[in-house]
Amino acid sequence: MKTIIAILSFILILTLFTACSVFSGSRNSGESALIKAYRPLTDRNPILTHTFGADPSVLVYNDRVYIYLTGDTLEYNDNGTIKNNSYGTIDTLRVISSADLANWTYHDPIKVAGWDGIATWAYNSWAPDIIYKEVNGKDKFFLYFSNNANGVGVLTADTPLGPWTDPIGRALVSRQTPNCSDIPWVFDPGVFIDDDGKGYLYFGGGVPTGKAANPGTARVVELGDDLISLAGDPILIDAPFFFEAASINKIDGRYIFTYSTNWNVTESSGRKFGLENAVIAMMSSDNPIGPFTIEGTVMRNPGSFFSIWGNNHHTIFEFKEKWYITYHTQILEERMGIHRKGYRAPHIDSVRINNGKFARVTATRRGVQQVEKLNPYVSQKGATSGISAGLSFVSEHAVISKEGSWLGIFGADFGEAGASNLTINARAKEERQRFIIEIRLGSPTGDVIGTFNGSLNPAFTNHTVQLNQTVNDIHDIFFIFREGNMDFGGWQFDY
Repeated sequence: MKTIIAILSFILILTLFTACSVFSGSRNSGESALIKAYRPLTDRNPILTHTFGADPSVLVYNDRVYIYLTGDTLEYNDNGTIKNNSYGTIDTLRVISSADLANWTYHDPIKVAGWDGIATWAYNSWAPDIIYKEVNGKDKFFLYFSNNANGVGVLTADTPLGPWTDPIGRALVSRQTPNCSDIPWVFDPGVFIDDDGKGYLYFGGGVPTGKAANPGTARVVELGDDLISLAGDPILIDAPFFFEAASINKIDGRYIFTYSTNWNVTESSGRKFGLENAVIAMMSSDNPIGPFTIEGTVMRNPGSFFSIWGNNHHTIFEFKEKWYITYHTQILEERMGIHRKGYRAPHIDSVRINNGKFARVTATRRGVQQVEKLNPYVSQKGATSGISAGLSFVSEHAVISKEGSWLGIFGADFGEAGASNLTINARAKEERQRFIIEIRLGSPTGDVIGTFNGSLNPAFTNHTVQLNQTVNDIHDIFFIFREGNMDFGGWQFDY
């Protein structure tokens, strides 16, 4: 009997020891099992890490920056390996926005082209640009896009996020447009409204055989007052080594035309213009339709900075009295282990103005500083993050399907009084699924200030988490999803 009792006692002790070890191990392994982000916390470029987006264009509206992007999407071979980006399947534009250039909200993509798209006549949607204008006392938004390299279309909406409609049901500009039949690539719209209310569309691209130094493929045309028609015929912009990415800014009364050069800029031919292969070039004029004078290079090809070469496409914009350039690189695909297949993600860096022109830009991984602190006491969307790992965003909420996923928010200002609780909005895939969400400060492995440990229902519901300390001053916040598949709708701290 004593032997049996001794054996049972040993088994009980072993069980308890194992249970404690598993608990302790699960905590440690939970922390070590965090999914690794595709960029370090110290970097802000690329600004998207959960998906791709190229050819960035910018709308600044109501103290918010909206970036519209070509929706680069992974293509696969039959054996499951990743193909080179063909660009031919892209029919969607992606949209992100930010009030501080550090935390970005991922909005619903715009399904532009295809039989189920907004513009059913178009096969693709690339390289957008957008402007707005007051019409009948209300702001109206005009989103221009490339149908592959075969024309430029336009969509309209009453908000920067749609819903979008196709007002003319065809291309606004095509090869049938006067003075456009010899343009290899009728694409890459750059739009601009001048101080007198007149709108202008810049477009074009490609290099006719033997004409690398003077392709003659850049165009500008005045738009009609409705911004969905042309007020005249397109005219030539004489841009040396022009390739793509036509864009326009106005500084101190001068019009600054920028574009990407082609890949045939030899040292001898390009030196007199200060140009190289696939750089962002700059020209200036005192008239929006030119003639323009070459001023040199604004930004070298991203390969010069990151050793990953690719096409160069940009927008330069002003926000809160400072100038910035957004462009794309292939850094993200490299960090994902994809070997230079042509999938691109957006960056932002600062631009200086020197004598009314753009000074030479240095492209960085660090990116730009946060321009204002985030208010944690107002409702924030689940699809807002400064950095994330292992999750995706749909309909402005985060989709959590992997344990160890997380998202981070930069620069939240809790003030002197501080926060004592947090409201989380979330839903489960099934009835009463169990979830564990840790809220940490400073980093994904920083101090835990609160934990949600409970179950959720299939409908979005608010849940209150009491913090284990009052949180004040300025902090980065991290939501760590330890257990359960869920949709994370958003959050808000309270005093």
